Amino acid sequence: MKTKQTSLGSFFKPAQSSFQIHRDPPSDSSLHAASESAFFKEDAPARNDTQSNKDSKLANKYSFSENVVSESSERTAQQESLHQQFVAKFGEVTDNRPAVKKFKANDYTAKGISQPDSDALKHKSNIKYTPLELQIVELKEKYPGVLLVVEVGYKYKFFGDDAKVASKTLNIAHYMDHNFYCASIPTHRLPFHVRRLVNAGYKVGVVRQTETAALKAVGDNKQGPFLRELKNLYTKSTFVDELVVSDIEEDSGASAGSNYLMTIVEELRGGGGPDERVQIGIVAVQPATGDIMYDCFEDTYMRSELETRVLHIQPSELLLPATLSRPTEKLVHHMAVQRTTAFGDSVRVERVAEDIPFSKNYNAAFTHVSDFYAQSVKSQTSSQEGFKSETLFAEILRLPEVVIKSLALTIKYLSDFHLEHVFKLTKYFTHFSSKSHMTLNANTMANLEIYRNSTNYGEKHSLFWILNHTHTAFGKRLLKRWVGRPLVDRAHLEARINAVEELITAENPKIKELASLLRQLPDLEKGLCRIHYGKSSPAELLKVLNALQRISQVFINTMPMENTRFISPILNDIVDFLPTILEDVISLKSMLNIKAVERGDDMSELFQSHEPWPEISEFKEKIHETEQEFTEHLKELRKLLRNSTTSYVTVAGIEYLIEVKNTELKKVPQNWIKISGTKAVSRFHTPFIISKTRERDQHRDRLRIASENAFRDYLQQVADKYELFRDVVQRLAHLDCLLSLAAVAKQPGYCKPEYVDHVSIKVENGRHPMVEQLLGGNFVPNDISFDSNDYRTMVLTGPNMGGKSSYIRQVALITIMGQIGSYVPADSAQLGIVDAVYTRMGALDNLLTGESTFMIELHETSDIMKQATPRSLVILDELGRGTSTHDGVAIAYAVLQHFITQIRSITIFVTHYPSLAELVNEHSDIAKNCHMAFIEDKVDDDQSTLTFLYKLTDGVAMRSYGLNVARLANLPKDVLDTAFKKASEMEATHEANDDVKAVQRTKRVLHALFDRNRPLHSV
Repeated sequence: MKTKQTSLGSFFKPAQSSFQIHRDPPSDSSLHAASESAFFKEDAPARNDTQSNKDSKLANKYSFSENVVSESSERTAQQESLHQQFVAKFGEVTDNRPAVKKFKANDYTAKGISQPDSDALKHKSNIKYTPLELQIVELKEKYPGVLLVVEVGYKYKFFGDDAKVASKTLNIAHYMDHNFYCASIPTHRLPFHVRRLVNAGYKVGVVRQTETAALKAVGDNKQGPFLRELKNLYTKSTFVDELVVSDIEEDSGASAGSNYLMTIVEELRGGGGPDERVQIGIVAVQPATGDIMYDCFEDTYMRSELETRVLHIQPSELLLPATLSRPTEKLVHHMAVQRTTAFGDSVRVERVAEDIPFSKNYNAAFTHVSDFYAQSVKSQTSSQEGFKSETLFAEILRLPEVVIKSLALTIKYLSDFHLEHVFKLTKYFTHFSSKSHMTLNANTMANLEIYRNSTNYGEKHSLFWILNHTHTAFGKRLLKRWVGRPLVDRAHLEARINAVEELITAENPKIKELASLLRQLPDLEKGLCRIHYGKSSPAELLKVLNALQRISQVFINTMPMENTRFISPILNDIVDFLPTILEDVISLKSMLNIKAVERGDDMSELFQSHEPWPEISEFKEKIHETEQEFTEHLKELRKLLRNSTTSYVTVAGIEYLIEVKNTELKKVPQNWIKISGTKAVSRFHTPFIISKTRERDQHRDRLRIASENAFRDYLQQVADKYELFRDVVQRLAHLDCLLSLAAVAKQPGYCKPEYVDHVSIKVENGRHPMVEQLLGGNFVPNDISFDSNDYRTMVLTGPNMGGKSSYIRQVALITIMGQIGSYVPADSAQLGIVDAVYTRMGALDNLLTGESTFMIELHETSDIMKQATPRSLVILDELGRGTSTHDGVAIAYAVLQHFITQIRSITIFVTHYPSLAELVNEHSDIAKNCHMAFIEDKVDDDQSTLTFLYKLTDGVAMRSYGLNVARLANLPKDVLDTAFKKASEMEATHEANDDVKAVQRTKRVLHALFDRNRPLHSV
């Protein structure tokens, strides 16, 4: 995908010495081991030198000769001249990573890591390059902004500034080699190092040699460098090719990251500054699993709706147009530059070049999307597949314009990674918003610590951490969606929790067997997706098929038996569906040579039969014929050397060597070529052996290519069953989540909630699930009693640190847990289905948007008032504390009255304003005053101490006892004495402030709060 370019500094910038070392320089032995793959010698044509010439040349080739020293000053001057030319054109370059001031197109990361400037990569006429160096320059010009790792012989190498980046990130040495900096890694460590670079936020390209020495010798490229092409491209969200089988096992536990790519497109709908309204379209895709979400929504300049979706999806990478509105840029900037936030780890940002029109031109975007799906319809081989594609095509084209724009950008971007086919997986294209579940907004998720705690933003001690007892990565991902999107459909909710109850009480040995199997499964979602993309290795493919076979066989022989049936339709659907794939799995496995796959050493032996791929048999036969010729040639050699025991030997990987004692060298013909030797023997190749070895190597290369093509064909056959196999994995994920909730339910003190139609939250001895874990058995339980036919509103007062915040979070968390389908921490619970949970807590300035505490309070409260319904749960914590006492009381009073009389939702209003109790008394039939109990002990005439009881009690606490907290914080005694004295004076003389301006301002604020069309900033 074409992207804009920014500067990374000179790719050609020379060092002041031959080597610049972060650790140790390459040893002489490592240089010698590089042999013909040393990059400045690698492409030299092969020579048939005599042994003596070879020895002398090798000695010169890999040692520092006197010529190096004599030419040092001349070369340094040349490099310095080149460097000065670069500085004159582009300016001085430092190794420091600049702080992000403004997002740049296609940065390596969004954290200020710059990328190569294509102008700096152009060929310099005054420099003499090796063929490999010219090839590297062409690749860098072709793929700007990509950190390239290039296959050179048996190593992978980084060049230029890429070598510097790799050196710093991977902690490896980089050094000056000819014209470029260079760093290298062994071939077998490529997957490990690519993963590290990707996790650091880089876009990494793997450039592979596309021809072997044998094919090169008979091709049109005999004299040129080995052909190399960019074969793999990776970023955080697109790293689906794990490269080695062990990686699928690493993900097989309950570890499951969210590697979503999220594309955002927006259209302004009027207004400016704080008044603006904007329509936003998003497409979020997880290429590793095939999950796709989209949404279209209107947002305010606070971007709270966008923030909510980002918190739910937790993307690892954002794909954005070249420019966005200022509020959106602020949100993106916050996600990108902060190392760890409530959004998760920092997010990589990819900018689309301005000449790609999709974000601004709907017609261009529509054409791109329609062409993509039209090709999919044409490529279907069966009428059923064609019908599915046509149906999907029709649904896609009915999406909102901003979603079509986002989709076009995403398809275009993923095509660079060969992952665009994920959008053809028809069943997994879902709308983010749904009437069957509620969406917890960003404030609620942060305030209630749904996914991450508010201390260090880690998963531990969050609600998800409490509920997560899954055994599989795909189960964990599904549970995460359940936790963030509680159900609002009573029938679905009861079906889920009844299944959980049955798993606790039912004595079904097969479920226990299946649960045990779950612990051993690889990440089948990712495994199936890699098969779908054609990126799976044979060993990984076999692991997936073996896992599918094991789980499909659990119920195959016991389906008619009564003890394998359940009352729950959810559980019956799972156990009935699992065996349906067994026949397909066995059929696919029967084509494989299992032992050859497990050995992993010969692609040509992967299949039981080569009938579908006759080229494999053809090339194997040619190889066999060549080897027979070697056998016949050996007979001739024995006659020539007059030694019947002469045999071929293999030394250092070189085959078909003829060993001759040094005392018998007179028998050796002149045209034999000495390869190696010792004091006792010399080893030779005959012209026949050289010729036939080259011929055999060509057959081997062609056999390898034919075998790889055959395996790709086989992968496609497995991929044709993708939807069937994915349906099984989804059911396994469902079962894993149910078993996880069953594990929660088995904990002491948890009960199954009873669901009712009307809005009700009645809990006996409820507990805060996370705080209880921290305190062990010392948590003080409290009752909860709200009902739409009785008390709907509670005004909660009490001293600071008395337990108010813990209580209100407990109410919300028990409600959410109940609507997830989980047992709850209480003796008993009766829950009515709420349609949303809204919270307004905390009093921090929002540095992200540059807003004060008071403005944050008003905006969040205003949003809740506009969205809440009689079926909502609303929690407002200390509204009004961000301004003066008079304004605060007035606003709190008016807002509380509005919730009691107009919205009529279940509301908990936490306050330090005792005067609000008067309003509750006016509505005593539906509202009540409560406080957190405490015992006050007089220390002397002026001061007292508090003992917190953490128990909810009827009535109003007339004081907040903030000075008691000051004592607990160990403020100096003289400061405390002064504070107590001043507090007493103020309480004795307190009377209303008649300041006219304050009253008028309060009226304006209240008017704005209740006017849905009037912007708050105008007050």
